[in-house]
Amino acid sequence: MTPTYSYIIIGTGIAGMKAAESIRRIDGDGKILLVNGEDRLPYKRTKISKNIRTGFEKNEFLIADASWFDAMQIEIINTNISAIALKLQTVTDVNKNKYRWKKLILATGAIPVLPTIKGTGKEAVLMLRTATDAEVIIKKAASCERVLIAGGGVLGVEIAEQLALAGKSVTLIHRDQMLLSKQFDPAMSKNLLEVLQSKGVQVIFQEEVASVTKTGNGKLLVQVGELIQQLTDMVIFSTGVEPDINLAEKAGLATQKGIKVDAFMQTSHPNVFAAGDVAEHPDGSISGLWHAAEMQGIVAGTNAAGGKASYAGHSFRMKLELLNAYYFSMNLPLQQIPDEDMIFEKDGQYFRFFFSQDKLFAMLMRNCKDKAKICEKAVREQWTKEIIQQKILNL
Repeated sequence: MTPTYSYIIIGTGIAGMKAAESIRRIDGDGKILLVNGEDRLPYKRTKISKNIRTGFEKNEFLIADASWFDAMQIEIINTNISAIALKLQTVTDVNKNKYRWKKLILATGAIPVLPTIKGTGKEAVLMLRTATDAEVIIKKAASCERVLIAGGGVLGVEIAEQLALAGKSVTLIHRDQMLLSKQFDPAMSKNLLEVLQSKGVQVIFQEEVASVTKTGNGKLLVQVGELIQQLTDMVIFSTGVEPDINLAEKAGLATQKGIKVDAFMQTSHPNVFAAGDVAEHPDGSISGLWHAAEMQGIVAGTNAAGGKASYAGHSFRMKLELLNAYYFSMNLPLQQIPDEDMIFEKDGQYFRFFFSQDKLFAMLMRNCKDKAKICEKAVREQWTKEIIQQKILNL
């Protein structure tokens, strides 16, 4: 007989975990099944790229330990779902086991994108998304001297820092003309570049990896653009992710870039919700940030359990910490042209504020970590220049 659950949640990132927790707050009795597609309990995915140099234990970064699931009466299974049947309201796992749901929440996240590359070594290219991926990189790095990383976003930069600290010779290839070009301005990107270079990271801008070829001595020959060739021991791609909409698309849910949801995180099926990096909002946006996924999970779980909550496009900060430097970006890239911006620099700290009609709507900050929360509050509450000078800059 097919077991029936009041709620099935596919995905155990922060969106899926918060959805489960939110359901249980409202519905103390409904059966919850959490489908975990990994070989360990749910963990903080953002931690793995920051701990490549030191490595980590299998259950080091848990969101919740086993006792939490018992206390919350949440059943968790380590398997992958292969199909969703909307009419029958069932899901089928890779072992052909079926589970029936009354409400379904999809928190399947995003998957790395590997661009088209040529060469006999493309199967050797590594990518980082899961803890298992990180363990493969850590093991491989132990016998490597040279590493080439493609992608100058947050993840690529964090990987480069970790491997440079591990004593590797690191080359970072980035197709844009500055690092973190979507979240930083030129001044902050230049500072980040200098920080990486101080640890020996070589950065090549406005180029892409064209091919990866195996050599006779076990190394990889990488063609970068038309003119550059580099011999390396390991190649890691971090060139972006895309929402994992495979299950939803096959099931017949409305999808485009992601799974389409409304302000209540409800999909085109009234009993199916989506949250996190897989959810595409009514304006076409996909958040891609930890705290945004957390909030969306809360909204999806609340509404699935019969409560009432909405997601109104909340703003969340992006932060990057490496080599004793701290970077903060909020609401960049800019969705509107600022009427005015204000820059303040002192003792290695950097602030840039963007205003529309005298109200703050985006900002950047470097090396003032203790003011991160008040900076986030300032953007959300659209502070004026005068309040910013008093409460943030202490002028």
